[in-house]
Amino acid sequence: MVKVFNSVKNSFLFFILLLLSNLSVCRAQNNEIKKIDELLQKSENSFRNLNDLDQLRYAKQANVLARKINNSQRITESYFSMARSLSFLEMQKESFIYISKASEQPYSKKSTLIQAQLKDIKVYNYYHLGLHTQAKKELTDIVNLLKDDKSKKAILLLQKTYLVIGLYKTDSARYYAQLCFNKLKQLPEKEVYLELSDLYRGLGTQFLKNNKDSSFYYFNKSLEVNKKYHHPVLLLDYIAFGDYYSEQKEYKEAISYYQKAIQNIKEQSATPELSANNDLYKKISDLYGKTGEKQKQAEYEQIYFGLQKKLISERTKNINYALHIILNDKQDQYKDSERRDNMYILIGTGILLIMAFLGYKLLRKNSEKKIPDTETADVSQENNPILYNKTPEIDELQITANPAYHEVMELAKNNDASFYFRFQEAYPEFQKKLLEYNPGLRVSELTFCAYLFLGFNTKDIAKYTFKSVHTIRNRKQNIRKKFNIQSDQDAEFWLINLIKTKKNS
Repeated sequence: MVKVFNSVKNSFLFFILLLLSNLSVCRAQNNEIKKIDELLQKSENSFRNLNDLDQLRYAKQANVLARKINNSQRITESYFSMARSLSFLEMQKESFIYISKASEQPYSKKSTLIQAQLKDIKVYNYYHLGLHTQAKKELTDIVNLLKDDKSKKAILLLQKTYLVIGLYKTDSARYYAQLCFNKLKQLPEKEVYLELSDLYRGLGTQFLKNNKDSSFYYFNKSLEVNKKYHHPVLLLDYIAFGDYYSEQKEYKEAISYYQKAIQNIKEQSATPELSANNDLYKKISDLYGKTGEKQKQAEYEQIYFGLQKKLISERTKNINYALHIILNDKQDQYKDSERRDNMYILIGTGILLIMAFLGYKLLRKNSEKKIPDTETADVSQENNPILYNKTPEIDELQITANPAYHEVMELAKNNDASFYFRFQEAYPEFQKKLLEYNPGLRVSELTFCAYLFLGFNTKDIAKYTFKSVHTIRNRKQNIRKKFNIQSDQDAEFWLINLIKTKKNS
């Protein structure tokens, strides 16, 4: 009886410990979900305040946590935010990559809303790539996906879609504008005032050429609704009024509103499309030219040209930052995969050990004979050298850069967006030496030189970068001119010798 009691007691204690353990795991997972949701909200707030780099940064942090607990919904949502931020950073190719990652998630396959949201980013990407037919198809798909969805996010996306369709179908613009109003009326104004503002501005722009009173009315409605809810980013309204007064030839008033837009950008650290701020200086310069104020025209024109130079640097900086995040994402995914593989190996090893133990016990039971121990022998493996059809200089670089060399080669063959970023990490002296020789080299030219440096021939580069052989030959010829390479010299060998010489000097 005592034995039975002890057995029941032990079973009960084990059950309690198991229950407490499960509660602890659930609580920890709930805390992780809370952190992820906070990061996703920060990412969304950054998007609404036109801060695309912060949007990307917060989304990436959320994605790392979501992958750790394998939460498909939040993995999908974080990929969506990353794709959207990359799209606005003018990195359409990278944006499409994360759209694809999000689409592959189980949550995405069953959620028509997230499918529509991903298509919305595609519309923006296709528009900026000049692929208007494809953009229109995505717009139609969004309408079909959301026509029966009554959720807030679906309503907001659907009204935005109608607005864009109206821009494409100018003859039916008022009809689609009314559809937008009808959708927004279904929600409290406080929750949709930004969307109302966009709609009013869009209508004001449509009337700008033909009906100045209606245009002013809608621009004013947009500004009023933003001020009503104390939205700090008013630059789009100020630009709209600047365009209005410029159209009415009231140049002083137009200049005043453009200057307000510039001030608002500085105060809010907003990042509209990279060229928007520069265009404002160009508009002001042109207007001062029309008012005959040549000195101020020249002053703003000089600022404009200076900013254009900075724009290239800023674009490069933003792209490098974004690529850094993408590269870290690839490394995190590799670590996750490695962790899973190690877990499978441990589980497999454990199962084999248990089976071996049970088999041993069974044989021991059925036979009194000794089972001789199986001796294990170490097998030595020779490391055969891998021969590459490359110059001795490249062999030397391969050894010094190993294992990064193989990774860089794979990135190059896959035409991966992070190829040049990773190449710079592997060969930090490369860009420095080339720019010392020719400071005017663009990023695309440096990337092309990296392919040559790694020993890729013309056909290989054409194949891996999806360009024609003729195009690659032209680019190689341009490189020869930039470096003044003689016609009897091989461009690849000349480049390698340049880097080697610079390195040894």
